[in-house]
Amino acid sequence: MEIYRQGQQMGVTSNTFSVVGDCQSEPEVFMGIYGTDRNPIGENYPELLETIALFYHSFNHDSIAVRDGLSAPSALDPLWADTARCNATESPLACELRLYKPMIVFINLGTNWRADASADAYEAYLRQIVEQVIASGAVPILTNKSDNVEGDHSLNLATAKVAYDYDIPLMNFWLIADSLPNHGLDPERNYIYLTPEAWDVRNFTALRTLDFVWRALVSAP
Repeated sequence: MEIYRQGQQMGVTSNTFSVVGDCQSEPEVFMGIYGTDRNPIGENYPELLETIALFYHSFNHDSIAVRDGLSAPSALDPLWADTARCNATESPLACELRLYKPMIVFINLGTNWRADASADAYEAYLRQIVEQVIASGAVPILTNKSDNVEGDHSLNLATAKVAYDYDIPLMNFWLIADSLPNHGLDPERNYIYLTPEAWDVRNFTALRTLDFVWRALVSAP
């Protein structure tokens, strides 16, 4: 709640969200469908229809901090920024926060990480990302992942630790995907990319998370 109040004072844009992630966070596969006439949410979910209407223009927003191959360190690296839209010293994350001024930021990272790389290093980068998002006045929503590229689920554990330490929301997609065949992963794509069924489940889970978070924020005393 403190982050939200700070953001209102700093002039974040109401009813907006942004995303930090790789190609699996592009609007074509991450919630973009809710910003089209193919929106699958029907009248059985009036509260979700309200949330879609409020955040409508964010669902297909082209986030500067979403790019094929993006990882936690590259989200902080100016060499990965869009040179046409960003200042020379800005990272993709800093540029997105400055230009879009989102109220909420989904942070979907971890898949682009070597199996032999340190989970402690990943956690340190993730903490930097979270701190920058909070400093901008936006509320971070961390998401964990369905895959296990690191071999021991240590990145999901690191994500959960960061969410706990900063007292911010965590979308536990790993748990949701546990009920899907192959944990929602496509065996023909190296068990890294999600199946169409898993995309749908992830989108719906993210929409429910967005709905829950913004309602909690605006209803706080």
